[in-house]
Amino acid sequence: MPDPFTADCGIIGGGAAGLAAAVFLSRLSGGRLTAVVLEKGPRVGKKLLATGNGTCNLSNRHATVAHYHGQDPHFAVPALAAFPPAETVAFFTAIGVECVERENGRIYPLCAQAGAVLDCLRLTLAAEGTPEECSAPVTAIRPVPGGFLLYKEDGTQRAVRRVLVCVGGAASPALGGSADGYGLLTALGHTRTPLFPAIVQVRTDPSFVKAAKGVRVDAQIRFERQGRTVAEETGEVLFTEYGLSGPAVMQASRCVADWERRRQGTMTAVLNLLPGFGGAALIDCLRRRAALPGRTVADLLTGLLHKRLGQTVLRAIGYTEWNAPVSALREGDLRRIAEGLAGWRIPVQGTQGMGGAQVTAGGIATAEFDPQTMQSRLIPGLYAAGEVLDIDGDCGGYNLQWAWASAHAAARDIVRSLKGEAASLVDAAGAAASSVGKTRRSKNSRGGAQSAGKDRKKP
Repeated sequence: MPDPFTADCGIIGGGAAGLAAAVFLSRLSGGRLTAVVLEKGPRVGKKLLATGNGTCNLSNRHATVAHYHGQDPHFAVPALAAFPPAETVAFFTAIGVECVERENGRIYPLCAQAGAVLDCLRLTLAAEGTPEECSAPVTAIRPVPGGFLLYKEDGTQRAVRRVLVCVGGAASPALGGSADGYGLLTALGHTRTPLFPAIVQVRTDPSFVKAAKGVRVDAQIRFERQGRTVAEETGEVLFTEYGLSGPAVMQASRCVADWERRRQGTMTAVLNLLPGFGGAALIDCLRRRAALPGRTVADLLTGLLHKRLGQTVLRAIGYTEWNAPVSALREGDLRRIAEGLAGWRIPVQGTQGMGGAQVTAGGIATAEFDPQTMQSRLIPGLYAAGEVLDIDGDCGGYNLQWAWASAHAAARDIVRSLKGEAASLVDAAGAAASSVGKTRRSKNSRGGAQSAGKDRKKP
């Protein structure tokens, strides 16, 4: 009887986790297992090309559970332990991507090109004979004896022994993000936690920041919910027409998105624009500046901050007499300005949503999957990896490290299960053959005995 299965594993989603899983499956099985990557878009790896602003922050040396979020962040621990950042570097080096560690433990390709990372993954898959099927959206998964049927949008089907769902999350729809994976898995009985954007730009009252549009500054930012600090970061802040962006803002933004979906209380961004100054040192600096000859209030902060940013802060504090001499500022004025520079309070309105987000917070409930193997606890043979699950990481290579590690955990177990299945079939075939042999020998033995008996009865 012909084998009804066209591949050992159908990998739904040609992003970071899906492509890596396909390589892992081939290598861990010694090339004995077959896989197919099914991608709904016209080409694989579109979002991967945009990571790290095109430089592809592959991982982070500090990838521990402290940098991950979800209803149960500890779900990520076994996969991260089995495939740590050092394994990521070894894996990519083996497929031709030389790696380098940069600031804050961030690991990049030496060439700083996301395109090269994608090329090396695809070249490896091509060399190992793993096909990519693009423009092939999977609309449903149906368990059948021995495997699954994958229903595609064009009306065709694929029969596979195992399924690995790696379709990513809803963030960055322009780069292929969608809710497709959640639908595939909830249709099979899985549940989804609430979704909200993470690593995303923050919208504020535009009147506070619009005049400083385009200005970048190294600052400390904290977000206060009802007066209580819920997140804090130090780094680059970018002022935009709608609010705040930049690495420090996006790193701390998860709490804003969570507040946005709940809408309980108020959220405020508090900026320290000169974190290198202590309180007394900042007052001394302002005193010196107030003593400079020929300066007006409009130029008090020019040379200390970007001119437009300095004037924006002064305006927010309440100084609009730009032509007044700085010598007219009194000690109380200088202290008030220092407080504004170290604690500029800006009302927050929300985020730029999934369209601006780099990653999705929330996803398919991890309680329904085995953290060691990424296999569904509800449907044997069904796996999920990467962003589709309710795990999201901080900015800085943590989300890609989760993609590689979870894909490796799934691939390893798929190989183990299929090897075990094959061994069982071999054992069953051997047992059947042995049984047939015993039956034949028994018949021959009985036939021989009967023949001998007949011979003995002859005179």
